[in-house]
Amino acid sequence: MTTPSTADGALSVAELHRLITASQGDETLVWPDADITLDEANQTLVFELRDYGNLSLTLSRSDNEWIAMTPIVAVDSVSNTTELNDVLLRQGLALPLASVGIVTFDARDYYVAYGQLFGDSKLASICAELHATASAAMEVAELIHEHFS
Repeated sequence: MTTPSTADGALSVAELHRLITASQGDETLVWPDADITLDEANQTLVFELRDYGNLSLTLSRSDNEWIAMTPIVAVDSVSNTTELNDVLLRQGLALPLASVGIVTFDARDYYVAYGQLFGDSKLASICAELHATASAAMEVAELIHEHFS
Protein backbone atom coordinates (compact mmCIF):
# COMPACT_ATOMS: atom_id res chain seq x y z
CA MET A 1 0.00 0.00 0.00
CA THR A 2 1.34 3.44 -0.86
CA THR A 3 0.56 6.62 0.96
CA PRO A 4 -0.79 9.26 -1.38
CA SER A 5 1.00 12.46 -2.11
CA THR A 6 -0.58 15.72 -1.09
CA ALA A 7 -3.07 17.49 -3.36
CA ASP A 8 -0.26 19.50 -5.00
CA GLY A 9 1.67 16.34 -5.83
CA ALA A 10 4.29 16.89 -3.12
CA LEU A 11 5.33 14.11 -0.77
CA SER A 12 3.27 13.40 2.31
CA VAL A 13 5.03 12.92 5.65
CA ALA A 14 4.28 9.19 5.59
CA GLU A 15 5.68 8.90 2.06
CA LEU A 16 8.83 10.78 3.02
CA HIS A 17 9.27 8.55 6.07
CA ARG A 18 9.01 5.45 3.88
CA LEU A 19 11.50 6.85 1.34
CA ILE A 20 14.05 7.85 3.98
CA THR A 21 13.78 4.52 5.76
CA ALA A 22 14.08 2.60 2.49
CA SER A 23 17.10 4.63 1.36
CA GLN A 24 19.16 4.21 4.56
CA GLY A 25 22.53 2.94 3.36
CA ASP A 26 21.89 4.16 -0.20
CA GLU A 27 24.87 6.24 -1.32
CA THR A 28 22.76 8.58 -3.48
CA LEU A 29 21.49 10.73 -0.61
CA VAL A 30 23.33 10.84 2.69
CA TRP A 31 20.55 11.24 5.25
CA PRO A 32 21.66 11.97 8.81
CA ASP A 33 22.23 8.85 10.91
CA ALA A 34 19.05 8.95 12.98
CA ASP A 35 16.20 7.17 14.64
CA ILE A 36 13.08 8.47 12.91
CA THR A 37 9.56 8.48 14.32
CA LEU A 38 6.50 9.22 12.21
CA ASP A 39 3.81 11.38 13.84
CA GLU A 40 1.24 11.22 11.08
CA ALA A 41 -1.46 13.02 13.11
CA ASN A 42 0.77 16.12 13.30
CA GLN A 43 2.32 15.66 9.84
CA THR A 44 5.74 15.45 11.47
CA LEU A 45 8.85 13.31 11.43
CA VAL A 46 10.93 13.35 14.61
CA PHE A 47 14.63 12.64 14.15
CA GLU A 48 17.08 11.74 16.90
CA LEU A 49 20.25 12.65 15.03
CA ARG A 50 23.12 10.43 16.12
CA ASP A 51 25.39 12.33 13.70
CA TYR A 52 24.79 15.44 15.80
CA GLY A 53 25.04 14.14 19.37
CA ASN A 54 21.46 12.76 19.48
CA LEU A 55 20.05 16.16 18.64
CA SER A 56 16.27 16.09 18.31
CA LEU A 57 14.93 17.65 15.11
CA THR A 58 11.39 17.78 13.77
CA LEU A 59 10.43 18.00 10.12
CA SER A 60 6.83 19.13 9.74
CA ARG A 61 4.66 19.37 6.64
CA SER A 62 2.09 22.11 6.26
CA ASP A 63 0.01 22.99 3.22
CA ASN A 64 2.81 24.65 1.26
CA GLU A 65 6.05 24.01 3.11
CA TRP A 66 8.33 21.79 5.11
CA ILE A 67 9.77 23.18 8.36
CA ALA A 68 12.84 21.64 10.00
CA MET A 69 13.31 22.77 13.59
CA THR A 70 15.50 21.87 16.54
CA PRO A 71 15.71 23.43 20.00
CA ILE A 72 19.10 24.74 21.03
CA VAL A 73 18.82 26.08 24.57
CA ALA A 74 16.25 27.65 26.89
CA VAL A 75 16.39 31.45 26.64
CA ASP A 76 16.43 31.84 30.42
CA SER A 77 19.67 29.83 30.64
CA VAL A 78 21.57 32.39 28.55
CA SER A 79 23.55 34.93 30.57
CA ASN A 80 23.13 37.91 28.23
CA THR A 81 20.29 37.47 25.75
CA THR A 82 20.57 41.01 24.40
CA GLU A 83 24.18 40.51 23.35
CA LEU A 84 23.48 37.00 22.00
CA ASN A 85 20.55 38.27 19.97
CA ASP A 86 22.76 40.98 18.48
CA VAL A 87 25.46 38.44 17.61
CA LEU A 88 22.91 36.07 16.05
CA LEU A 89 21.33 38.80 13.96
CA ARG A 90 24.72 39.99 12.73
CA GLN A 91 25.93 36.46 11.97
CA GLY A 92 22.66 35.24 10.44
CA LEU A 93 24.12 35.09 6.97
CA ALA A 94 26.95 32.90 8.27
CA LEU A 95 24.46 30.08 8.97
CA PRO A 96 23.72 28.83 5.46
CA LEU A 97 20.22 27.47 4.77
CA ALA A 98 19.09 27.89 8.39
CA SER A 99 17.78 30.59 10.68
CA VAL A 100 17.67 31.07 14.43
CA GLY A 101 14.59 32.16 16.32
CA ILE A 102 12.77 31.86 19.62
CA VAL A 103 9.83 29.47 20.05
CA THR A 104 7.78 28.68 23.14
CA PHE A 105 7.52 25.02 24.19
CA ASP A 106 5.52 24.16 27.31
CA ALA A 107 5.41 27.82 28.44
CA ARG A 108 9.21 28.20 28.17
CA ASP A 109 11.09 30.10 25.44
CA TYR A 110 13.86 28.32 23.54
CA TYR A 111 16.34 29.38 20.93
CA VAL A 112 15.77 27.15 17.90
CA ALA A 113 17.44 26.58 14.57
CA TYR A 114 15.01 26.18 11.72
CA GLY A 115 14.82 25.98 7.98
CA GLN A 116 11.91 26.20 5.57
CA LEU A 117 11.42 24.55 2.20
CA PHE A 118 8.70 24.60 -0.41
CA GLY A 119 6.24 21.74 0.00
CA ASP A 120 7.23 20.26 -3.33
CA SER A 121 10.98 20.28 -2.61
CA LYS A 122 13.08 17.42 -3.92
CA LEU A 123 14.47 14.76 -1.61
CA ALA A 124 18.00 16.14 -2.02
CA SER A 125 16.84 19.55 -0.78
CA ILE A 126 15.07 18.05 2.22
CA CYS A 127 18.14 15.98 3.06
CA ALA A 128 20.40 19.05 2.80
CA GLU A 129 18.02 21.08 5.00
CA LEU A 130 18.17 18.50 7.78
CA HIS A 131 21.97 18.69 7.79
CA ALA A 132 21.98 22.50 7.55
CA THR A 133 19.52 22.96 10.41
CA ALA A 134 21.36 20.50 12.65
CA SER A 135 24.73 22.10 11.82
CA ALA A 136 23.38 25.58 12.59
CA ALA A 137 22.02 24.35 15.92
CA MET A 138 25.43 22.89 16.81
CA GLU A 139 27.22 26.11 15.84
CA VAL A 140 24.87 28.27 17.89
CA ALA A 141 25.05 25.88 20.85
CA GLU A 142 28.84 26.11 20.75
CA LEU A 143 28.68 29.91 20.58
CA ILE A 144 26.34 30.02 23.58
CA HIS A 145 28.43 27.53 25.55
CA GLU A 146 31.66 29.46 24.94
CA HIS A 147 30.38 33.01 25.45
CA PHE A 148 26.89 33.13 26.99
CA SER A 149 26.49 30.41 29.62
